[in-house]
Parts: sequence; C-alpha cells; structure tokens
Amino acid sequence: MKKHILLFFITHQLYSQNSPLEFYSQEIVPTEIAWIYDDLSGVTINNNTNNLYMIENDEGRIWQLDTSINHIQTILGGQFGDEEDIVYLNNDDYAIVTEEGDLYIGNLDVGENGIEPNNFQKITFSEHDGNDGAEGVAYDSLNQIFYIVKEKEPMEFYVFQRPNHENDTIITVEIPFDAEIAFSGIMDDLSSIVFDYRTNRVLILSDDSQRIIDVEPSNGSILGYMNLSGMAQPEGICFLNYNYDLLIVGEPNYYTIYSNNNLLGDINFDGQINYYDIEITIDYLFSSIVLSDLQILNADLDYNQTINIYDLLLIIDISNI
Repeated sequence: MKKHILLFFITHQLYSQNSPLEFYSQEIVPTEIAWIYDDLSGVTINNNTNNLYMIENDEGRIWQLDTSINHIQTILGGQFGDEEDIVYLNNDDYAIVTEEGDLYIGNLDVGENGIEPNNFQKITFSEHDGNDGAEGVAYDSLNQIFYIVKEKEPMEFYVFQRPNHENDTIITVEIPFDAEIAFSGIMDDLSSIVFDYRTNRVLILSDDSQRIIDVEPSNGSILGYMNLSGMAQPEGICFLNYNYDLLIVGEPNYYTIYSNNNLLGDINFDGQINYYDIEITIDYLFSSIVLSDLQILNADLDYNQTINIYDLLLIIDISNI
C-alpha cells in the first residue's frame, strides 16, 4: 500500500521529445467517402460507443460511422446555421459550433424528423458575419472547458467554461493569447482543433497551411508541428483510438489517417501494452531498475519530459488488462 501512495511523490526527470507529432506518419492517403457528396466540415468520436460523427457545412447533416468509415446512419434536421465542427462531450451530449459564433449543446437522439435544434442549449460566444468566423471546437471533459478557433482576419483562440445550467446564454470568452502573433509565419488560418489528454494541450489544424501544430492553450506556445500530405482542404480533426491515431476530414468528402508509430507504454518492446509494462514503470519510479533511453521515451506518455504517476495511470488506461 505504501508503495502505491509514494508513487504520487516520485518524479524522474528525463530528456525526451516535446511533442507527440514527431511520431506520426500517414497510414491512409486521402480517400473519398463516396456517400458524402459535399461540404464535409468536422468530425468527432464518441469514445464510449466507438462511433464517429461527421458534420456537413450549411445543411447540417450529421453522419454516424464506425471507425472503419462505414456508414451507420444519417441524422437530419440539424440546421443550426453555418455548421463548422462537432465535438463529443460526455454521456449523450455533443456540441456543434457555427461560424456565426454560437455553440449548441444537446444529444443526437433521432426523432421522427431528425434532431430538433430548439432542443439544444444555445451558447452565444461571438457575433460574426462572413466566412472567417469560428471553425473548430475542442472540449476538455475533465475540466469542462471549451476551446474554439476562429479562422482568420484575425485568427483567434477562445476559451470558456461550460455553463453549469442548460439555459440559452451569452458568454464572454477568454482570449489567452494573440493568435496572429503566436502563429505568425506558421499558420495562415485555423480550421479545427482537438484536445490532447496526453499533454493537456491542443492540436490545431490549418487548411491553408496544410499543417497541424501542438499548442499550449494558456499562452500559445507551439511545441511541435506536422505537415499534411495530399489533403486538398482539411477541415476537421479527431483522435481515432487509444493509440491516438489522427483522423482528418475535409471538403468535399475526403478523409486521411495519420498513425502514431511510437507504441507509447510498451516499455518491454513486446508489441503490447500490458501488466508487464505497468510493473516495469512502477519499478523504475522506485529506482529499482534503470531504463534505456528508448524505454524512457516510451514511458513518457504525456510528453512533459518527466516520468511520474500520470504516465503510469495513462499506461494502465490503455493497457490490455
């Protein structure tokens, strides 16, 4: 018992990479989704059901798919405005962001005529006319924080707490940094965003720059980046599985997958993440063993250059036990 309590106070410094984006490569080249005709704009995954949800710009169609990109159902009725992105929150709740500056929270239960926007909570966070407003939304479910990116003129980064009520409301967002300055020369626009629980940072997608950047949301610092290949107009991004593979979708109807090639958590290099990796990590935290440089890299699941209890908990979370 004492051994496990002490884990919370033990930390080892190391000299690993700063960003997980260093370890991704394209697994599936841009591929057409034949039954989607146009305006594919955003994507999210429900980790409880392992189903994907893709959203159409303007018309508000939402497509439910499995992780092999097979169609399950089409959800109609979601005409919230100029819909740009969708994100799964928790339980049965999703959030849909519009270019006009509204965020709609509700479930996707399909009635006789599809979903009904009037049944969703409407959160107005900005007022915008034109085609360069809010483009992407991410959600930190542990802290109930939304992150929203505005496309350009100017690029902006919004942060706000999820309201503790379900009434329609108007809020004032926090803008923690000047995105035009922070991303100058790196990003020409901001298309989508996803929260990365490994690092407690966000990955931001750019259509014009064909790039993903790894960003510290408190100050806009860029920790890493990855250039995209062959995607004409990337518009949405989400993680695909516990390996943190990246699914990117874009107009008119394409998707591509980037695989995380570093099997983080596999400390003994047996191709699996299991009980043995947990035991090795515990032994290392108590200085019972010494790890090789590559083992240290694989043990740093949150990419913060430190191996501690949080890395151990992440290994337990993704292990096969």
